Amino acid sequence: MSGDEPAGLADDPDAGANGGAAPALSEVLQVAAAAWSAVHAGRSLDTALETALQAVPGAASARLAGAARDLAAATVRRAAQIEFLLAQLAHRPPAPAVAALLCVALAQLMARSYAEFTLVDQAVRAARAAPATAAAAGLVNAVLRGFLRQRAVLEPQACAEPARRFNVPQWWLRRVEAEYGARAPALLAAQLEEPPLVLRVNVRRTGVAAMLGQMHAQGLAASQVGPSAIWLHRALPVERIPGFASGLVSVQDAGAQLAGPLLELADGMRVLDVCAAPGGKTAQLLELADCRVDAVEFDPRRAQRIESNLQRLGLAGAAVRVIVADALVPAGYWDGKPYDRILLDAPCTASGVVRRHPDVVLLRRESDVAKLATQQAKMLQTLWPLLAPAGRLLYVVCSVFAEEGRRQVTSFLRRQPGARRVPIRADDPAGLQLLPSTTAAAAVAAEQPDATAYPVLHDGFFYALLEKT
Repeated sequence: MSGDEPAGLADDPDAGANGGAAPALSEVLQVAAAAWSAVHAGRSLDTALETALQAVPGAASARLAGAARDLAAATVRRAAQIEFLLAQLAHRPPAPAVAALLCVALAQLMARSYAEFTLVDQAVRAARAAPATAAAAGLVNAVLRGFLRQRAVLEPQACAEPARRFNVPQWWLRRVEAEYGARAPALLAAQLEEPPLVLRVNVRRTGVAAMLGQMHAQGLAASQVGPSAIWLHRALPVERIPGFASGLVSVQDAGAQLAGPLLELADGMRVLDVCAAPGGKTAQLLELADCRVDAVEFDPRRAQRIESNLQRLGLAGAAVRVIVADALVPAGYWDGKPYDRILLDAPCTASGVVRRHPDVVLLRRESDVAKLATQQAKMLQTLWPLLAPAGRLLYVVCSVFAEEGRRQVTSFLRRQPGARRVPIRADDPAGLQLLPSTTAAAAVAAEQPDATAYPVLHDGFFYALLEKT
């Protein structure tokens, strides 16, 4: 899972389209409940939402899809608290479809997103509209009203236990606390936020100041939060973002935007971008220098998204090859000529991008950390021989777990005497570990004089720059 793919607002020309009339809240609740049921059963949020929308009669509007995703994601972010509340409010476990509707409605009551009367009324209408929940409309009404009567007592109870408060499994909580100590609560709390909408300015065609001027002229609140990063304070569908359709900006977390500059590209370099979808980092490489990029992606569907993003940005052409291949089998993409730079955005737990992919905490198992670390080690070992002498490989994971970050790179350096670590920052010589930053902190930091020198609003990433000696 790539860190440059924000939930619902990825570098996708079709994401967030604003077609169709505004859907009724009852309909949105139905779709979100169906999606929540699928996530609860082990499917990803994206897949669950796609399946839920297919069950809607007629062509589901993009507005319905966007609204349903917001409600489903909010439910996933509060899953542990909501399941605790439901157990307190229902005398016996409701049928799965009823429980799902109640969970989505309770999440919205906790978030205070709608007037209480409106939310309860629409949830009851949603129950009556579906055969699987019609007989339980009275139960839905009783449970939601029961929560409103007991909110002052129940909400503190739901958040009393740390794993419930931060909506993570016990093993995840233990790992973060062991690795980060006093910083753990702030890290976990930041992951509960809704993801900020951050843009990467296409520096080949325009500048940050020019884009900020466009946005402010249109009445949009926006701040610079990195060298080429702009934070839109209020999220918009992509077709309403100034400059998106014309390729002046792309959606990409400011932390993910470090990849291109850290590689220190020069014109004429041969660059390998591994696990390249959805193409945000590939595009950034081409924006920064006249280099030749081989973008390798295993999934054909995701490889198509790289192509479409490059087309939108005006970067498709002879300078880039999008190759569907397994990165662990170089014969499928390598012509035998060494690469000057390699970007490895390795598969990982995505523990640093939970606010963009809240389903990660439900889908991951503790054993996944070791499995993914093994895969990362294999990829490093496989790609290293493809690097030219004095060439550099940038290892990236959107993770906050040391097993995928510092410990992974330290282990590689022990196995590979011909590699050395290039310090990224003087205060972080072992590799750069970014922890998720909050929008509140970013609003203050963005006003500081050095806000353009380093990202001040970002998700969790680990970077290590390795040079072949």
